[in-house]
Amino acid sequence: MLVPATVGSALRLSAGVIAAVNAAGFAVTAATKSHKVTDLTGTAAFVASAWATHAASLASSTPTSSLALLLRPSRGFALACVVSAWGARLSAHLFTRVLRLGKDERLDFLFPGQGDPPLGGPSLFPLKLAGFWAAQGAWAWVCLLPVTVLHGNPAAATGRLGGAGAACVAAALAFVATEAVADSQKNRHYEDASKKGKPCTEGLYSVVRYPNYAAEIGVWTSLALAAATAPGVLASAPLAVAASPLFTYSLLAYGSGIPPLEEAHERKYGTDDEFRRWKREVPRLFPDVFKVLKKE
Repeated sequence: MLVPATVGSALRLSAGVIAAVNAAGFAVTAATKSHKVTDLTGTAAFVASAWATHAASLASSTPTSSLALLLRPSRGFALACVVSAWGARLSAHLFTRVLRLGKDERLDFLFPGQGDPPLGGPSLFPLKLAGFWAAQGAWAWVCLLPVTVLHGNPAAATGRLGGAGAACVAAALAFVATEAVADSQKNRHYEDASKKGKPCTEGLYSVVRYPNYAAEIGVWTSLALAAATAPGVLASAPLAVAASPLFTYSLLAYGSGIPPLEEAHERKYGTDDEFRRWKREVPRLFPDVFKVLKKE
């Protein structure tokens, strides 16, 4: 039953939902040897978990449940909506990209190459693939910790959003929009034949070098603050609430986000004067506010 009266049971429910969605994605990917459902399934796990824990929070606080109750404005509902907006935006962007490119070359190492045996071989198929999907599930579970912890506190989750919570939700949605703008600007740059072989340094990319990643950190920081401002939530699991933005920042700044892109940029644009100036003068993630204001 969807009745988590505690943070612990909400965390277990989130883990179960995320594991089930990613297991389905793994099965389809292993059977088809295609990357095309990877991002769709990965982001779907976020959305499914957010709504499952939201529904469970309602079920533990009221004897009746209905779609109207599930959609009733509350703090928990607002956070589930933000996760849905984030997931819809990201999955649409990534799915469109993989359809255009045909595959995600970064994930080729997970599948047998030409002439390799169908099982095992250099790719250790499907063991490495299973590990990838497990890591993708762990990413979702950790990022969602503030939302899950909030839903594990039914009184806070079903309560009104409040002024501070509304400001945090508005900030999260603004960061989702910023990600969309950043991705759109980069897409337009690469589609412009006159800019072929040149790095994207205009628009948001003239303020920071990785505005999409900066906005991603902003989304999960805003959600963590939205949860933390609810009565009793921060006291119930302070480390869990803080883990999401810290994990997101660490992953993007020092893990699978910026470092491999920096290496790729150096190989592709390292001798380009505009790239050298851009890398020297434009900060990686957080804008120099005084420089931006002075430019205006």
